Formats: sequence, structure tokens, C-alpha cells
Amino acid sequence: MPQSWIRKGSLALLLFLMILTSCLPEQEELSYDSNARLRFSADMVVFDTIFTSVGSVTKRFRVYNDARNAVKISDISLYGGSSSSYQVAVNGEVGDRFSDVTLLGNDSMLVLVEVFIDPADQNLPFLVSDSLLFNTNGNRQHVDLVAYGQDAVFIDGEVLDCNAVWTADKPYVIYNSILVDTLCTLTIEPGTRIYSHINSYIFAKGSIRAAGTTENPVLFRNDRLEDDYENAPGQWGGIVFLPGSNDNLLENTRIRNAKTGIYLGTPDEDEEPDLVLANTVIENIGGAEGVPAGDFTVQPGFGLLAITSDVYAFNTLINNCEVSTLGNFAGGTYRYDHCTFASYSFDFFRQNASVILANNVILSDESVITAPMDVVVNNSIIWGSLLDELIISEDPASPFTLEVSHSVLRSSEYSDLLNVNNNILNLDPEFTNPEESDYHLEIISPAMDLGSAVGISEDLDGNARDASPDAGCYEVVE
Repeated sequence: MPQSWIRKGSLALLLFLMILTSCLPEQEELSYDSNARLRFSADMVVFDTIFTSVGSVTKRFRVYNDARNAVKISDISLYGGSSSSYQVAVNGEVGDRFSDVTLLGNDSMLVLVEVFIDPADQNLPFLVSDSLLFNTNGNRQHVDLVAYGQDAVFIDGEVLDCNAVWTADKPYVIYNSILVDTLCTLTIEPGTRIYSHINSYIFAKGSIRAAGTTENPVLFRNDRLEDDYENAPGQWGGIVFLPGSNDNLLENTRIRNAKTGIYLGTPDEDEEPDLVLANTVIENIGGAEGVPAGDFTVQPGFGLLAITSDVYAFNTLINNCEVSTLGNFAGGTYRYDHCTFASYSFDFFRQNASVILANNVILSDESVITAPMDVVVNNSIIWGSLLDELIISEDPASPFTLEVSHSVLRSSEYSDLLNVNNNILNLDPEFTNPEESDYHLEIISPAMDLGSAVGISEDLDGNARDASPDAGCYEVVE
């Protein structure tokens, strides 16, 4: 065949294809615009069934292309992949991942989502969540998938009924954040369990009264129950007491795995405690981002962060915090009896002292707030893996009084200030096993019989303290 015929034939075919392409309806022409976005009938698909036996439920939502031209969705996939509890059907095809799905202009497609739940699985989270990811011309979007996995009281982004009472009958699961409103009180009875989803906070303008017992403490923790999340910091937000909140009590309470254990920002004119912590444990605290709270941002990584507030704590253990176990800033009145503040570097690299006491705070605009501050520490332990686990910052613009007595402290910078009042400096308190969060004292501990009588008759475990009590939250039982 002559070469000229071949060239003419190829040219004719190319011309035919160009003509054919130019004749495509506008809604079938593919757009490669990186700004192309899909629209979804729902940003979150919630399976609100409580499962009592192994089973599945199917939900559906629509994906819309509002543009004139078609788009090619290069990838639709479950974030959890093949291990997800969810399964998806797109254009009649079932799986966990789909490629090169074309959606015509001004058209939509139906997506079916099915979730499989086995309530007999004791590690099953209360909320089984995942995300369905869409990648269109490099533009990533997602639809959240949420199913209730266990029987509980589910609270989603609510302002609580005034003077609500939470009981131990069923666990409470918080999705998004909740608020105890002004002049209202949330009462939490012994043995109540509160599980919060990631980035969920408990905000209080009113009061929280959680009165657990030694045998039935109140529990605040994350909603992921798998072993990998048992001691993982940053799995939920924490408890935030906002300006105006007062008369708060957390007794025999456990706060675990939050970004910030407790934030207290409750300035007022009196010195009465805005918060009493009694026989409480705060542990495994850390995270990447905080949350605004009035004029301040709740910085993650603090077990107890209090700004211009009043606190009384006794028999309280705060440990394993990414930044500091205790931070008191910009004034206030604070008293700590028989407390243990300890952090090591088992789970993260630490740079800050375990305890920071400052009558000032530097704001984001570099302005400084100072206020009068009074701190009393009795019969306590401040310890950790750094050479200095106590930082004191005093601004002469406001008075600052600090009294520390009968305590075990790790500090080289303030030895002249602290080497009084029967304190012991830089002598290991001999915790039983801090890597396993066991801060009981060994019988050789220098904290034994170090304390003075301050009216605390029992320790964190409910054991009786003798006439010469041990420093820290635990009494040695011989």
C-alpha cells in the first residue's frame, strides 16, 4: 500500500476523531480543573441503630457534580481500607476502593454504604467511624461514616438540660462537644463512665459535680477501646471550665487520654476554690492542637492548666503529660496536699518541667498579664526524668507567695528556696513502676513518713494514713 495512502488514512482518522470529540455533549466533556468539587447530600452518614446481634445496616447518599462538564473521580476509597467495618457500592460495584469513576456534568450518582457490627467484640468502640475519601483532579474531599457500636447514651454536640444527672446505668458517649450552661449543674453519680470521641470537649459555664467513690470512680476517657488506644494521649479534648464556672467537684475521678486533662479559666474576686480535686487521677495527656476558651487557647499537653483561678487538690495523681502535669499561670489561689506530679519520657520527648508556677502569662500578641498568686504545696511529690521538674516565674508587678513543705522535689535551680520546711531535694522517691503508671511508693522511699498532719485521713486508694503520713498521693501499706 502506498505510503501516501497510509498518511492520508491516518489524517482522515484523526480528523474524524476530532469531529467526533467536538460533537460530544458539554456534560460529557471531561474537565481537568483542579478546583472541581463534588457536592454531597450529607457530609456525615450516621447509622443510628444500636446493634444487639451481628448484623449490618445500609445507608445511602448522593454525590453531585454541579459543573457543566464531566469529571473523572480518580479514587473513591475507605480510609480504613480492607480492615474497615464499612463496605461501599458505587455504580453497582461493591468494595472498599474504586478508580476512574466518571460523573457527568449536572448529574449525580448514588452511593450505598453498609456497616457490619459484632457487638460480642468487647473491644468494639462505642462509635465505629471511618471516612469515604474522594479524589477529583487532585482535589480531596470526604464523607464521614459513624455507627453506634454498643448500647449507650449518645450525646452529639448538645447544650445539656439544666441540672442534668448522669447515672451509672449506661455509659455516656460524646460525639462533638457538649456544654454545661451558665447557672446549671451536671451531677455525675458514682461509677458513671463517659467516653468522648476524638476532638470532643466537655465545656462548663456552670458546674460539674462528679462524686465517685473508691470502689466506683467516675471515668472520663476516649471512645476507642482497642488495646492500641488504651493509654494513647490526645484521643479526645478534655474538660474545660469557662469564665463564670464555679463550685466544681471532681472526687474519685479518672481522666485519661485527653489533649488537656482539665483547663480552668475562672477569674473572680474571691479565693474560694472554683474546682476541688479529690482522689483524682489525670494521665496520658498530649496533642497537637488546642481550642479557644474565652481570651485564651487551651494548650494541649497539660494535665491541669489553670489561669487566674482557685484550686484545691488532695490525693491527686497527675502523670504522663506531654507538656506539664501542672501549670498555674497569671495569678490565683492554689493548694495541693498529698499530690503526686510526675512525668517521664516513655511515650514522648519532654522539654518542659512537670510543674510550672507563674504569676504571669504571655499572650499571643506578646502582651503580659500578671495577677497576685498564692501557692501552697504540702506533703507532695514533684518528679520526673528532667533535672528540673519545677519552674517558678515571678513577675514583680504582682505579689507571688509560694510555700512548699514536707515534699520530695526534683530541682537544681531553686535549691536555696526549696531546701527548707522538711523538703527533700533530688532524692528518687522510688515509685513502684512509673512506666506502667504505678506511682505507689516502695518501702525504701524517702517520701515515707515525710508528711505532716493536714487532715487527710486516707490516701488515693482509700488506705488510712498514719500519724506520720507519707508524701504523695499513696500511703505505703506494710
